[in-house]
Amino acid sequence: MTKRYKYLSIITLLLAGVGVLSCIDPVGLPIRQVEPRLVVEGLITNEPPPYVIRLSYSGAFSSTNPTPDELVVQGARVTIAEEGGRTVTLEQDPLTPTYYWMRDTTFRGQVGRRYALRVELPDGTRYVTAPELLAEVPPIERLYAEFRQQPEGSREPDHYQVLLDTNDPPVRGNYYRWSGYGYVPHRSTGERLGFAGICCNWCWIPIYAPPTNVLSDALVNGNRLSRVPVLSSPIYTVGRHYLEIRQYSLSREAYQFWRRFEEQRQRTGSLFDPQPASIEGNLHREDQPERIALGYFGASAVSKARLEVPGDTLSVHRYQLRYGDLFTPEGNCLRLFPQSRLSPPSPW
Repeated sequence: MTKRYKYLSIITLLLAGVGVLSCIDPVGLPIRQVEPRLVVEGLITNEPPPYVIRLSYSGAFSSTNPTPDELVVQGARVTIAEEGGRTVTLEQDPLTPTYYWMRDTTFRGQVGRRYALRVELPDGTRYVTAPELLAEVPPIERLYAEFRQQPEGSREPDHYQVLLDTNDPPVRGNYYRWSGYGYVPHRSTGERLGFAGICCNWCWIPIYAPPTNVLSDALVNGNRLSRVPVLSSPIYTVGRHYLEIRQYSLSREAYQFWRRFEEQRQRTGSLFDPQPASIEGNLHREDQPERIALGYFGASAVSKARLEVPGDTLSVHRYQLRYGDLFTPEGNCLRLFPQSRLSPPSPW
């Protein structure tokens, strides 16, 4: 695009804007001013500890400073209580103060028991949850991947769609949630080491699928859940993919919370649509139950399965002809991708 054409385009847009403003009265958009609210995120499972609870206040944040100091909940007393059993106290992380850890190895979530979270702020304000049931979860019966090719001309990589099969128990009222992570191969130009050649032009980088998609057995009670999509594993270069999927049980209340969360996350609309309402969770003030915190404290049983995708059905030559150096950045692979590794995870 030439400079002259660019300037003409800008002038045309400005004139069009002036014409619109001359016909339409200005609209004053509402700016939401809200009092900061407590935000909680955490989970106890039937796996060995540690368990972690994340506490913060709602407010403005940025990618460079995801939790400003004024939004950190400092010095709270956080406990998890097993109904009819023990109560354990969590410790605040001195380096990442939004995290409170439970590291007592003698305390572990048990299927069929209920667990409650209690948070006491430095000013004495107390927040509590109703006891949350840690329900049983069926095992993952089968985990597999299918190749998905992007349309011609796409600048997004092809990927493996990871799917699972599991059997829903015959009892009604089962709710599920999935997450996944893994390591996939990636190339870079590497780092020159003089006469020694090139270092670090190949590594395995981590990928994550946050636990967002949820499912109820209302329509499939007692039947097999087949081909549930749980992870998209991008193919930046031809090689093996090492993947792990975790299947969580949910209480009915947790399912409803995460379903609303996912609906709001996927919502699209215009500038003039109503602002989305905050999704309230299960933590409320002890003295004022109508004062509800944001986020959710849950209890889940976990089943997991691992999958190794060989990648041997793809042609390195054809893949390079299709994408060239599109996914080959310049530099040391380990420095380009945090938490990457030069060798694949072993054993898997």
